[in-house]
Amino acid sequence: MVMVHQFLEYKYVECAGTVLSKRWVLTAAHCVERTPRTFLVEFGISDKLGIGYGLLRTFGMSMTTTQAFIHPQYAKRLNDIALLYMPQDIPFSIDIQPIKLAYYDERFVNKTCVYVTEWGRNHINRRSMKRLRYTTLSIIRNDVCTQYWGISDKHICTATAGLGQDACESNSGGPLIVRKNDQNFQIGIVSYGDELCPSNKPHVFTKVSSYIEWIREVMM
Repeated sequence: MVMVHQFLEYKYVECAGTVLSKRWVLTAAHCVERTPRTFLVEFGISDKLGIGYGLLRTFGMSMTTTQAFIHPQYAKRLNDIALLYMPQDIPFSIDIQPIKLAYYDERFVNKTCVYVTEWGRNHINRRSMKRLRYTTLSIIRNDVCTQYWGISDKHICTATAGLGQDACESNSGGPLIVRKNDQNFQIGIVSYGDELCPSNKPHVFTKVSSYIEWIREVMM
């Protein structure tokens, strides 16, 4: 899990992402579409104490990048995927590791998935959380999800797990992960959901397996 920050003139954007290799980070396109495209990317963080382009008081490390590759067919809620290229190698450690991607279009309906929620909001008092936490959700069929959202076969939807357990706006770009053969695989990217969080509506993820070829082309 990484944090992706963008400090605009009148707005601060905070998203999540995942490490794919020594130089590449995967996130959502809506997290990096605004200009100017200068991003502070943090790695290996479990507590956030103070964040800024010139100030970082955490135990992880950070880099600034201006190279964002947004899917060429991205439109609001469609093809919501992007890659960030780092200016130097990401130093792998016990806390900083690349994620494996789900390369095949498997069916994960009714399977329990675990995704890292980053620092989501506390839904009781609406304050931002300072500790990294995990939430467990179940994948639902797309025909059920279409009752709420206009999705395609390039999306994955999850059911709400309960109060305080949902993929909220501040977790955009983060991973939906499934455990298989004792390994973690990223199958989705947090894209969108109800503005009210938590909600009784499903949350929508970009399906990673639908974009493997595009990811490979960009990273070549």
